[in-house]
Amino acid sequence: MVTRTPPTPPPPPAAAGPQCCRSVGSTMIGHFATRLEVEAAKAGGSLTALQIRAVAQHFIESEQSRFKAFYQRAWDDCTREREALRWEGERDQPFERILMRRFAHLFPPRSGDEGGEGILSRRMIPGFHMAMDKIIGPTLFEECRRRSAALVERHATATGQHDWRAVHADPDAIRLIDDVLMVVAQSFADFKKRRAWFMDLVNTRLGPAKAGARDEHWRLGESAFAALMRALFADLGARAHADPAEIKAIWGEKAHDALCRFILQLERPMA
Repeated sequence: MVTRTPPTPPPPPAAAGPQCCRSVGSTMIGHFATRLEVEAAKAGGSLTALQIRAVAQHFIESEQSRFKAFYQRAWDDCTREREALRWEGERDQPFERILMRRFAHLFPPRSGDEGGEGILSRRMIPGFHMAMDKIIGPTLFEECRRRSAALVERHATATGQHDWRAVHADPDAIRLIDDVLMVVAQSFADFKKRRAWFMDLVNTRLGPAKAGARDEHWRLGESAFAALMRALFADLGARAHADPAEIKAIWGEKAHDALCRFILQLERPMA
């Protein structure tokens, strides 16, 4: 039946959400219309309904292999878009936002947040949160989310927005994050092993990268890990240095010692 093959489909355009599916549908309809035109010309200019069904059946059964690469690219585009929406939404979770505030300046600049130096990539956000979840445990993680949500509501404005500066400066928010960090520090008893685990978890769950972006090939290495943890622990470490008795009174001597060992490891040459 087939004597002329339509051209191979072009890559699907970068599209978001339903537009990605729409582009696939439009492309396939266009190729099927081309096939109908070819068969109609061979039949003298027109096709019966039965012939159109036969062409459609042949198109479905015999020609789909030509479109495998096209389907894969479309699937990849849709998957990247969905993943981008999912992990980007993490920054709207109060606990995650309060926690990340301590190292947000290490992300590249971006409108609407505190990015600055660019040592880190926002692609690390999914793996970072998963690592924190595993370190502190799901029960404490959910408790932190509940407490953070209450903190945010405490600083709601008359317009229904939230005063994030007030949230970050709230003593309860500071104490919440410090409680979490003390658990993190104590989990690094075997520093090198735990660091390797943390980096692997982040790197195997990086958010989607845009082609050509500066962080397309970014991975969390030892230097970036050290920068991340130094930023996270900067305030708590300063408190421990200035008033170790206060830290011991709140969290205990064992926790204080674990914190000091952890911070010391961060300052040592990488090996």
